[in-house]
Amino acid sequence: MGAISNEMIWQAIKELAEQLQQTNRQVQQLSQQVQQTNEQVEQLGEQVQQLHNQVQQLNHQVQQTHEQVEQLAKQAQQTNEQLNQLSQQVADMDKRLTDVANGQKILVEELFENKKEIKRVKTALNMY
Repeated sequence: MGAISNEMIWQAIKELAEQLQQTNRQVQQLSQQVQQTNEQVEQLGEQVQQLHNQVQQLNHQVQQTHEQVEQLAKQAQQTNEQLNQLSQQVADMDKRLTDVANGQKILVEELFENKKEIKRVKTALNMY
């Protein structure tokens, strides 16, 4: 066993060469997998950036909508205040009209009484 023949060395070189080729193929496959993984990571990064941009746009739209809602709430409050003022004005006008109507009723009654008095006076004057 002391003597290693050329053929044994040659066989060992062949086996090592075959293992090296197999290792090279595995390294090449791993390299392709790493490259694919890197491409997927890059695509995911782009998708994340797109989603981030969409979220920013949505946040901006939400902010604008919030501001519009606040403006509408202020407008509604102003409208309510105006309606309350109009309601008070209508109530005041109604009271005034009621007062005018009552005053007219009193004037009509007094006019009627005055006419009756004038007729009585005329009748009394015609007697004399």
